[in-house]
Amino acid sequence: MGILSVSKDVAATAALSRDSLVFLDKNDLKVIHINPAAKKQLADAQSVLRAGTEIKQFLAYLAKNGEFSDGDAVGSVRQALASISSASQADLPGFRLGKAVFTWHCDAGPGDTIALVLRDGGKAQELARALADHKIFIQHLIDVLPIPVYLKNRDSVVTRCNGAFAELFGLQVDDVIGKKLIEVAPDSLAKTIAEHEKPLLIAEGQVRDDISFVLDDKERAALFAASSLKGPSGSIAGTIGSLVDVTSLKKAQAEVAEAADRLTGLLESAPIGVGISNRETGVFQFFNSTFAKMLDLEEEKDPTDSILLSERYRQQSLKDMDMVGELHDVEIRLRRPQMAEAKWLKTSLEPLSFEGEESVLWWTSDITKQKHAARELQNKANNDELTGLANRARFMQKLEQCENVLRGTNTPASLFILDLDGFKNLNDTKGHAAGDWLLTETSKRLKRAGRRAEEVARLGGDEFTMLFINKGREKEMCEIAGAILAELNQPFMWKGEDCGVSASIGFSVFDGGHCDMNEQLRRADKAMYQAKAAGKAQYCLYTPELEPELHHD
Repeated sequence: MGILSVSKDVAATAALSRDSLVFLDKNDLKVIHINPAAKKQLADAQSVLRAGTEIKQFLAYLAKNGEFSDGDAVGSVRQALASISSASQADLPGFRLGKAVFTWHCDAGPGDTIALVLRDGGKAQELARALADHKIFIQHLIDVLPIPVYLKNRDSVVTRCNGAFAELFGLQVDDVIGKKLIEVAPDSLAKTIAEHEKPLLIAEGQVRDDISFVLDDKERAALFAASSLKGPSGSIAGTIGSLVDVTSLKKAQAEVAEAADRLTGLLESAPIGVGISNRETGVFQFFNSTFAKMLDLEEEKDPTDSILLSERYRQQSLKDMDMVGELHDVEIRLRRPQMAEAKWLKTSLEPLSFEGEESVLWWTSDITKQKHAARELQNKANNDELTGLANRARFMQKLEQCENVLRGTNTPASLFILDLDGFKNLNDTKGHAAGDWLLTETSKRLKRAGRRAEEVARLGGDEFTMLFINKGREKEMCEIAGAILAELNQPFMWKGEDCGVSASIGFSVFDGGHCDMNEQLRRADKAMYQAKAAGKAQYCLYTPELEPELHHD
């Protein structure tokens, strides 16, 4: 039997999670993958929590080094092992390890695996704050709806409602929240709603029906609608319902349309792109103008989320989203046929029930400018601003990389240093504008003549350098030096006048795997000064004879 492993897509998705994720082989309960968050948060236990170890070793480590919330380490570990072995969804006993307090649970993972999800206390507090913000958002959302709306928990206690629902019974919102529906609504209405909602508490679903009840001694007819409401853990936490008095249906329809417009307006005015796509078909059911402009959807009919994700990656992402709850800050490079240039987008995905269907909510922002700015900063850090060539810092990094890559080989290499003859006189007589033009023109000629070079750089002033890897030894490099010299010694014409500038070149040839690049750079510099001393406008190959005091026996 081969060793079980998770796919690259699952591993990549798990790496995005802020929670610790550990995947086990369902057959032998051995660890097969740990995401980066787990490696960091559980670093002290890495000796017993790595690929190939049994989860029993980790549990034994927790029994010895951890502190369980109920105080019974042995009993907690046994309970955890039993839950994990059953390969079913279950919350596991919380524990403290060092300064971190963890809550965790197990569930079926992708393929034939078991997934362990651990969350530290700090993140739990963050989630609690996010949940509180979500509850405030839900309250504001239902407050703008003109129809009676309520949220109930599994015990039939009203946890949220709007003013319209409270006014239905002649009460204020605060008089309704926290009470069971039977305490505020007529018995006939409370019992009818309870009967309709009973299956919704067992399995996720929806119900719509025409119901009748007596209120203020008058027979009322209403259109009742309710659906299951999921909690943060994904289990059914209650129901959300609404009542519409169908005796004034036309008015209600107008109010619903107005509320929908107001809700759409809220999303439309959001500063980022918001889209909602059908989970099964991928067709967008809603998107605001920011989203449409960002993805160039204005004139497209029935666009789908395949614009953002390929079908294969979309299906895998949905599975991973279900496993971890949501996917945050996924960066996507988008280039559509009608776009002048590619865009970089950052998007987050989360499951959503929209218009009675399973959907996916996309929060998307355009980060193209940030990407370009980062690239520009990188270019400024690595490139000479005037010529566009590599600068000294980047060239020295290149030398270090080549030294490491070539170490131990017999690969021939060569370093050139070039200095312009007469450059200072040009600056003094014709000005810095002429000098800058000459440096730029020199860089163009070097790129052209030294196109086989691994790197061409400006070290500073009028000094340039080139690195050649595996382009030949002394004979071949002398030919290359001659070709470069011939290119640079062609007249430089500034405003119709010859600048009177030439170049002197010094270079060293050596085995790239047995050298010190800094020493070879010094030797090339020594050879360059020898070329200048010999009359300029020529090249010189470094030989030991140039420094007899360093190479005598």
